[in-house]
Amino acid sequence: MAIVLLNAPVLACAGCREPGEEVEATTVMAGFGFSWGVIVMLGFLFSICSGLGWFVVKTVKAVDANHEAGQ
Repeated sequence: MAIVLLNAPVLACAGCREPGEEVEATTVMAGFGFSWGVIVMLGFLFSICSGLGWFVVKTVKAVDANHEAGQ
């Protein structure tokens, strides 16, 4: 475990490995792209879960209304 922790600076990306130096614009843009990619994927997950929840609530209300009507 200690060997992995000691090699962490070697395995880090250029932005993390050399924070005081100028980093390439491509490295910075890759970081922004990764961040926005995660945000977009979380948005899709939230949308899918919200849609599924709405469908379940709608279906349960319809079944409950049919049950109370005696059908």
